[in-house]
Amino acid sequence: MFNRNRTAILAAVILTAAFLLCVWLRMKYTWKPVWAHGTRGWRLTYDISFSFTKGDKIQIAIPDSTPQNRLWRETFSHEGILLDLLRNKRTKGRGASAVSMPGHERGRFFAQFDIHLRPDHQSKLPASEEKMSANDRAYYLRNEKYIQTTGPELSNILKQLSNQKITKTELLNHIFDYCAENIAKGQKDTFSDATNTLEHIVGSTLGRARAMAALCRASKIPARLVAGFILENNQQAKVHYWVEVFAQKNWQAYDPENGYSVQLPITFLPVSRDSIDIVRGIKALGYQSRFSISQMLPPPSLASSQERRLWNIFDLTRLPPSMQEIVSLILLLPLAALITTIFRNIIGIQTIGTFTPGLIALSFIHADWHTGAIVFVIVLCVGILARIILNKLQLLMVARLSIILTLAVLCMVLAVAVLDYLSLTPSASAVVLPIVILTMMIERFNIIAEEDGLPNALKIFALTIFVAASCFLVMKVDWFGRTALIFPEVHLLNIAILILIGRYSGYRLSEIWRFRDVTQTPLN
Repeated sequence: MFNRNRTAILAAVILTAAFLLCVWLRMKYTWKPVWAHGTRGWRLTYDISFSFTKGDKIQIAIPDSTPQNRLWRETFSHEGILLDLLRNKRTKGRGASAVSMPGHERGRFFAQFDIHLRPDHQSKLPASEEKMSANDRAYYLRNEKYIQTTGPELSNILKQLSNQKITKTELLNHIFDYCAENIAKGQKDTFSDATNTLEHIVGSTLGRARAMAALCRASKIPARLVAGFILENNQQAKVHYWVEVFAQKNWQAYDPENGYSVQLPITFLPVSRDSIDIVRGIKALGYQSRFSISQMLPPPSLASSQERRLWNIFDLTRLPPSMQEIVSLILLLPLAALITTIFRNIIGIQTIGTFTPGLIALSFIHADWHTGAIVFVIVLCVGILARIILNKLQLLMVARLSIILTLAVLCMVLAVAVLDYLSLTPSASAVVLPIVILTMMIERFNIIAEEDGLPNALKIFALTIFVAASCFLVMKVDWFGRTALIFPEVHLLNIAILILIGRYSGYRLSEIWRFRDVTQTPLN
């Protein structure tokens, strides 16, 4: 039964109307198909299978947004591996780090990257100048196994291309013209290192790129290789290689095979810089990779105009994928609060704290829940045991909570170190839990145990975990996160529902079950 209150009902109606109005405005102003003529969307798919031995670690290069394209959505799925996303400090490139799970000899990594090309950015060079440190400069001038910066043939070519009056820019142009015009294109199994490519004047795509990089480095011009893809419909896409040269205080791209200099077409998607491998491992391991590229229609969620308009502030889909992921998680917290409210006010399940189940569920969304659950139970048991022991010392609450917090931190750090030593998790971020929530749960558990007895405290703790698991199962569904990200105003409807639940004063479902014998007994 709901208590009738005109003010509460009016507030719920106004919030519902505001929700519908916001959705209508969003559909009208931000969901227009505003992709410019010629704008295209592409989907790059990774499908990589691995054969593991104990301790194997792999690095997978993944694409990122560039001035010419926007990575607006990405999805990952993996089997038999533990995954963590990283960023290279030198190149700023993104990568996925993976280790095998215990008892798994094979693993699979599957990912899809949705990319929006920007024709209006095609001819724009980076606006800001970059600074290169002495260490980075030495790094990009180094001699490598396949990019040999010494040798008689290389020296002879540089003598032909340069003279005393030539500038570095002119020399760079001569080097590019030589590699693009003089070096013949060979097959895939043709020479792929700089020395042989320059000596035989023929080389594969990789060989020609390495030859140009070697000539640039020998001329004291920093250069690096880039591995990426050319965006075109291809179910068996191959990795393409080109060169980036640091000139005029910016990295400039050169593709000797196709004859592009300074700026590449927007269909060239860089994935891995200073490395030719999309997949590489610290240890030798066997793997099979398949890359596919397909053109896609502009989806409704990518409707934000490229123009800077005020209402674009409310379009959260324009954010980078990594930020979208965080924002979508934050937007799921009110959903968890709604679920907890239903359990507490309608069903009648008691929990430790109002928001604790939702925060516990949130902490496991991006964690490996197996190892996370182990850490959770260990820290909780140690905290409860410590609380029982500390009762004998009769300490003040603040000091007691601080000691419990310290013990929880030490246990968590030790658990992360042990799991990493056993190769059970790639990083600490996979098992880090909200320590403050754990600490307050421990304190609240012991208060309930002192006031109502240990059995009742264990019952409430179990119910809290049950509600948290229910929140986790709902929050884990991608559809809820995407809907909240596209329509954040849905939480106006969420508030309206909470107002109605807040006016509920009838029997809880648990009370009906508890007093079922009384309700079923006929009155005399």
